[in-house]
Amino acid sequence: MKHVKTDLRNKMEDDFLADSMIMYIERDLVHDIDSDSIIDYFYSVKQRRAQLR
Repeated sequence: MKHVKTDLRNKMEDDFLADSMIMYIERDLVHDIDSDSIIDYFYSVKQRRAQLR
């Protein structure tokens, strides 16, 4: 818990904290995910007011 909950994250919602903890716990699986593919996925799902890139 102390690795995930830093001073900046003390004020975050419980759901976001839980998601961050899952990412930390499953870091071996997350390490294989390409961040560009995530950006491309969200870019294709819905039009945004600001460009992601």
